[in-house]
Amino acid sequence: MADEGNGIIRLRSSDGKVFELTESAAEISELLKDSPREEDDEVTEIDIVRVASPCLEKVVEFMKHYDEEKMKEIPTPLGGSTFNEVMDQPWYQDFVSDEKMNRDMLFNMLSAANFLGIKPLLDLTCLKVTFQITGKNAEEIRELLRLPELTPEEEAKAREEHSWIFEEA
Repeated sequence: MADEGNGIIRLRSSDGKVFELTESAAEISELLKDSPREEDDEVTEIDIVRVASPCLEKVVEFMKHYDEEKMKEIPTPLGGSTFNEVMDQPWYQDFVSDEKMNRDMLFNMLSAANFLGIKPLLDLTCLKVTFQITGKNAEEIRELLRLPELTPEEEAKAREEHSWIFEEA
Protein backbone atom coordinates (compact mmCIF):
# COMPACT_ATOMS: atom_id res chain seq x y z
CA MET A 1 0.00 0.00 0.00
CA ALA A 2 1.17 3.55 -0.63
CA ASP A 3 2.43 5.57 2.31
CA GLU A 4 -0.44 6.26 4.72
CA GLY A 5 -2.58 9.07 3.36
CA ASN A 6 -0.74 9.27 0.02
CA GLY A 7 -2.73 6.75 -1.98
CA ILE A 8 -5.57 7.69 -4.29
CA ILE A 9 -9.19 6.80 -3.68
CA ARG A 10 -11.54 6.69 -6.64
CA LEU A 11 -15.21 6.96 -5.79
CA ARG A 12 -17.73 5.77 -8.37
CA SER A 13 -21.18 7.36 -8.07
CA SER A 14 -24.48 5.59 -8.61
CA ASP A 15 -24.50 6.85 -12.20
CA GLY A 16 -20.93 5.71 -12.92
CA LYS A 17 -18.96 8.97 -12.69
CA VAL A 18 -15.59 8.64 -10.93
CA PHE A 19 -14.10 11.19 -8.53
CA GLU A 20 -10.57 11.06 -7.11
CA LEU A 21 -9.22 12.20 -3.79
CA THR A 22 -6.29 11.36 -1.57
CA GLU A 23 -6.51 8.82 1.22
CA SER A 24 -5.84 11.64 3.63
CA ALA A 25 -8.90 13.58 2.38
CA ALA A 26 -10.99 10.38 2.46
CA GLU A 27 -10.14 9.72 6.13
CA ILE A 28 -12.91 12.14 7.20
CA SER A 29 -15.43 9.50 6.09
CA GLU A 30 -15.97 6.64 8.52
CA LEU A 31 -17.20 4.46 5.64
CA LEU A 32 -14.14 5.14 3.46
CA LYS A 33 -11.69 4.96 6.36
CA ASP A 34 -12.95 1.46 7.17
CA SER A 35 -13.08 0.25 3.54
CA PRO A 36 -10.64 -2.54 2.68
CA ARG A 37 -7.65 -1.68 0.53
CA GLU A 38 -5.31 -3.89 -1.47
CA GLU A 39 -1.85 -3.88 0.11
CA ASP A 40 0.15 -3.09 -3.02
CA ASP A 41 -2.38 -0.84 -4.74
CA GLU A 42 -1.76 2.89 -4.84
CA VAL A 43 -5.29 3.39 -6.17
CA THR A 44 -8.41 2.04 -4.51
CA GLU A 45 -11.79 2.16 -6.24
CA ILE A 46 -14.96 2.20 -4.16
CA ASP A 47 -18.52 2.16 -5.47
CA ILE A 48 -20.81 4.63 -3.73
CA VAL A 49 -24.06 3.33 -5.17
CA ARG A 50 -26.32 5.40 -2.92
CA VAL A 51 -24.99 8.79 -4.09
CA ALA A 52 -25.46 10.33 -7.56
CA SER A 53 -22.62 12.19 -9.27
CA PRO A 54 -23.79 15.81 -8.73
CA CYS A 55 -23.95 15.18 -4.99
CA LEU A 56 -20.80 13.04 -4.81
CA GLU A 57 -18.89 15.76 -6.65
CA LYS A 58 -19.86 18.25 -3.90
CA VAL A 59 -19.04 15.72 -1.17
CA VAL A 60 -15.56 15.20 -2.65
CA GLU A 61 -15.10 18.99 -2.90
CA PHE A 62 -15.96 19.26 0.80
CA MET A 63 -13.60 16.42 1.75
CA LYS A 64 -10.69 17.91 -0.19
CA HIS A 65 -11.21 21.34 1.35
CA TYR A 66 -11.62 19.90 4.84
CA ASP A 67 -8.28 18.13 4.39
CA GLU A 68 -6.68 21.56 3.82
CA GLU A 69 -8.77 23.70 6.23
CA LYS A 70 -10.56 21.87 9.02
CA MET A 71 -14.04 23.12 9.84
CA LYS A 72 -14.41 24.38 13.39
CA GLU A 73 -16.69 22.29 15.55
CA ILE A 74 -20.21 23.73 15.70
CA PRO A 75 -20.95 24.70 19.30
CA THR A 76 -24.01 23.43 21.13
CA PRO A 77 -25.98 25.27 22.15
CA LEU A 78 -25.55 27.33 19.01
CA GLY A 79 -23.45 30.44 19.55
CA GLY A 80 -25.47 32.83 17.40
CA SER A 81 -28.84 33.66 15.94
CA THR A 82 -27.92 33.32 12.25
CA PHE A 83 -26.12 30.68 10.23
CA ASN A 84 -23.18 33.02 9.52
CA GLU A 85 -22.81 33.90 13.21
CA VAL A 86 -22.49 30.22 14.12
CA MET A 87 -20.43 29.19 11.07
CA ASP A 88 -17.83 31.94 10.78
CA GLN A 89 -15.56 30.27 8.20
CA PRO A 90 -16.22 31.89 4.80
CA TRP A 91 -15.55 28.81 2.64
CA TYR A 92 -18.01 26.69 4.60
CA GLN A 93 -20.60 29.51 4.61
CA ASP A 94 -20.30 29.77 0.84
CA PHE A 95 -20.34 26.00 0.30
CA VAL A 96 -23.92 25.68 1.57
CA SER A 97 -25.12 29.14 0.55
CA ASP A 98 -28.53 29.38 -1.11
CA GLU A 99 -26.78 30.63 -4.26
CA LYS A 100 -24.60 27.51 -4.51
CA MET A 101 -26.84 24.81 -3.11
CA ASN A 102 -30.56 24.43 -3.67
CA ARG A 103 -32.90 22.65 -1.28
CA ASP A 104 -32.70 19.29 -3.06
CA MET A 105 -28.89 19.30 -3.13
CA LEU A 106 -28.74 20.32 0.54
CA PHE A 107 -30.90 17.37 1.59
CA ASN A 108 -29.00 15.01 -0.75
CA MET A 109 -25.75 16.21 0.83
CA LEU A 110 -27.17 15.66 4.31
CA SER A 111 -28.17 12.12 3.35
CA ALA A 112 -24.80 11.41 1.70
CA ALA A 113 -22.91 12.77 4.73
CA ASN A 114 -24.93 10.48 6.97
CA PHE A 115 -24.39 7.44 4.71
CA LEU A 116 -20.65 8.08 4.33
CA GLY A 117 -20.15 8.95 8.00
CA ILE A 118 -18.78 12.44 7.37
CA LYS A 119 -19.60 14.15 10.67
CA PRO A 120 -18.42 17.68 9.79
CA LEU A 121 -20.49 17.69 6.58
CA LEU A 122 -23.48 16.25 8.42
CA ASP A 123 -23.10 18.93 11.10
CA LEU A 124 -22.81 21.70 8.48
CA THR A 125 -25.86 20.60 6.49
CA CYS A 126 -27.92 20.07 9.64
CA LEU A 127 -26.93 23.55 10.83
CA LYS A 128 -28.10 25.01 7.53
CA VAL A 129 -31.44 23.18 7.77
CA THR A 130 -31.80 24.29 11.40
CA PHE A 131 -31.68 27.93 10.36
CA GLN A 132 -33.97 27.30 7.40
CA ILE A 133 -36.73 25.99 9.69
CA THR A 134 -36.16 28.40 12.59
CA GLY A 135 -39.14 30.69 13.04
CA LYS A 136 -41.35 28.78 10.62
CA ASN A 137 -44.76 27.40 11.50
CA ALA A 138 -45.72 23.76 11.05
CA GLU A 139 -47.12 24.27 7.54
CA GLU A 140 -43.99 26.11 6.34
CA ILE A 141 -41.76 23.37 7.75
CA ARG A 142 -43.92 20.69 6.12
CA GLU A 143 -43.51 22.46 2.76
CA LEU A 144 -39.74 22.92 3.20
CA LEU A 145 -39.27 19.27 4.12
CA ARG A 146 -41.78 18.18 1.48
CA LEU A 147 -43.74 16.13 3.94
CA PRO A 148 -47.13 14.82 2.82
CA GLU A 149 -50.22 16.50 4.19
CA LEU A 150 -51.74 14.75 7.16
CA THR A 151 -55.18 13.23 7.02
CA PRO A 152 -57.66 14.92 9.39
CA GLU A 153 -57.27 11.99 11.80
CA GLU A 154 -53.45 12.15 11.69
CA GLU A 155 -53.52 15.92 12.21
CA ALA A 156 -55.86 15.64 15.21
CA LYS A 157 -53.60 13.02 16.78
CA ALA A 158 -50.47 15.11 16.09
CA ARG A 159 -52.10 18.25 17.55
CA GLU A 160 -53.01 16.31 20.67
CA GLU A 161 -49.60 14.66 21.13
CA HIS A 162 -47.43 17.61 20.05
CA SER A 163 -49.48 20.76 20.63
CA TRP A 164 -46.39 22.98 20.90
CA ILE A 165 -45.54 22.37 17.23
CA PHE A 166 -48.80 23.86 16.07
CA GLU A 167 -48.65 27.01 18.18
CA GLU A 168 -48.36 30.24 16.17
CA ALA A 169 -45.22 32.26 16.83
